[in-house]
Amino acid sequence: MSVVYIVSHNGSLSKDGLVLWYRDHTGLQTKLLPEKISQIVVVGNMEISGQALHMIMGKKIPMVFLQKNGRSNGKLVYEDNKNTLLRHQQHVRYQDAQFQKTIAQDIVRGKLHNEYLFLQRIARKLPDDQKLEQELVNLERVRKKLEEVADVDEIRGYEGQGARIYFRVFGLNLLPEWALFHTRSKNPPLDPVNSVLSFLYTMLANRIDTYIFLEGLDASIGNLHALSYGRKSLVFDLMEEFRTPIVDTLVCSLFNMGTLKPHDFHTEDVLDGTEEELVGDDVKQRAVLLTEEGMRKVLIQFEKKLSTEHTYPIQNKIISYDGILHGQVNQYKQVVTGQRDHYLPLVVT
Repeated sequence: MSVVYIVSHNGSLSKDGLVLWYRDHTGLQTKLLPEKISQIVVVGNMEISGQALHMIMGKKIPMVFLQKNGRSNGKLVYEDNKNTLLRHQQHVRYQDAQFQKTIAQDIVRGKLHNEYLFLQRIARKLPDDQKLEQELVNLERVRKKLEEVADVDEIRGYEGQGARIYFRVFGLNLLPEWALFHTRSKNPPLDPVNSVLSFLYTMLANRIDTYIFLEGLDASIGNLHALSYGRKSLVFDLMEEFRTPIVDTLVCSLFNMGTLKPHDFHTEDVLDGTEEELVGDDVKQRAVLLTEEGMRKVLIQFEKKLSTEHTYPIQNKIISYDGILHGQVNQYKQVVTGQRDHYLPLVVT
């Protein structure tokens, strides 16, 4: 079973017998076997025939629709999860300030660790860079302060400080002269590096959202990220520890290994909004976005990254990053239900 990505520019999906056929705007057709599909992710515009939709819904294949800039257009949901008691436990836990603080602190501790280790690796390649050395000192100071916090608001503050320090020197790990990175710009992304970061963060969030649904959890009830209209706070909570080891390292590789070239990007006006919202305002801004071919390159490498195996302490074995994503969602579920005392984020070594 695999995730099928369809990067579409006015393509179409139809049914013929027991298979699905995707036809792109050039007329090229691709056969899709429903029994081998775990999820369909559509990026861009695509028409779906009634028969194709009937087959997809009959087999309950999850289907997600994204805009060209990665923002959500919606998804097919077949039925609400029946585990009402689990979601009730989430709501009860949300009212527990100590539980919220502990989980948020665990999550940010893991994120800061992974960021610090990533900067250490850059520092080994640039031993004379004094700015990088100072930022490592600054980030270590934030890590220590995290252990002394009184509430979740303080944790959020240190998470934000850590991210600002991290992205001030993130660009030092990018080799091509054209792949400039000065600061994190999210919505819209203002350069190619930010474009790929935002796109892949969206893909990572989508995968975690899928596992949250499969585990019967309520994606809107998080701990680090507060309740907000339309925000899937738990998704953003559980993706924090994976941003650096999965997305950031992949982004650097895509540019440094020459997988992505300048022609894989274009600029266009997009609606402004925030990464954590499902609805934005009507303000348009100039954005740098991946072309269709660029998106295909990125998605291929994203799936390869998720298939990469890594030591997973919770299960005491080596499994794929994709398996770890699901495992961490399940671990969080066990913490909510009281089967585990606390949440252990994935930290790289």
